[in-house]
Parts: sequence; C-alpha cells; structure tokens
Amino acid sequence: MRRLLLLVLPLIALATPARADDRYFAFDPANDAARLMTRGITLQVERGLFGGVRAERLYSTVGAGSASLERAELPGGTRTVLPDGADESNVYRIMPEGQGAALGRALCPGATTVWLIMGRIRAVRDLTVHAVGQGASGQVLLCRTMEYRYRGEWDAHAPTRPDLIPARPPQ
Repeated sequence: MRRLLLLVLPLIALATPARADDRYFAFDPANDAARLMTRGITLQVERGLFGGVRAERLYSTVGAGSASLERAELPGGTRTVLPDGADESNVYRIMPEGQGAALGRALCPGATTVWLIMGRIRAVRDLTVHAVGQGASGQVLLCRTMEYRYRGEWDAHAPTRPDLIPARPPQ
C-alpha cells in the first residue's frame, strides 16, 4: 500500500496544474464605498484540483483597469483592524505592477502596501472586501470596506473576436 501511495502522489502533484481552471465571477457594488470606488468588479479565480479557490486578478467590470493579486498574510497577523464581526480571512496583496499601484493608492491613500481581505469566493454568493493598507510608519489600518452582490459568471470559453462569433446559433 505504501509503494502504491508513493507512486500515485507524484502523479497527483503533476496533474494538479493541468486540472486547475480559471473562472471569472462578476460582482456589482452593494454599498456606498463600493459604488464610490468601482461600478463593478470581476475576479479571475483559479479553482484547484480539490475545489479550493484562489483569486488571481481583479478587473474593473466597466473600465479597463486590472491588478494582479497574490496570496499573503498581514504583518504580524494583524486582524484587529477589521470591523467587529468580520469573518473574512483570505488575504491578497495587490501587486504594484501595471495598474495595481494606482488601485492601491485609490483604495488606501498614503499606503505603501495594500491588501484585500475577502471571504470565500463562490458562485452565487455576495462578497465583502476589506482594503487594508500599511503606511510608511508600519502601522496597518483599515482603509474601507466594500460590499458586492454576485452578478454572474463570465463564460471564459466564449469567443471574443467578432469574426469568431457565429452569425446564428449552431443547430
């Protein structure tokens, strides 16, 4: 049994990236902070072999902005900055490349590093996002809390070029 396990585990490890798939969940703003910052967001998430979901990128649903996200931890595990009763625990650092730095500045003016703390990302489930920033002094502060309503899932396999979209549905 032990031999079989040792032979199968490397195969599972190799198959994990091949079985992972990207999904795109769209959300509409549900509170004033979210409406002020965005008119909607789309999260590109990767679902792993065992069903775990990890956010990879945040897109402005209406505009052209986007930012890469990286799994992270708050310095020193600082969770006391979240509002009372907040149970969101997935921490993502906004990567400064591309438009990430501008997004970070908009969410947390003056912060040198910005994180988004979210609940579990699932289809047909609303989402709370806490923007948390760390200033030059090293203090971690809550910048804003944004609420989003689930809108739907984008079809990642749909053609995007007009010449690839059929004139009429296939029969």
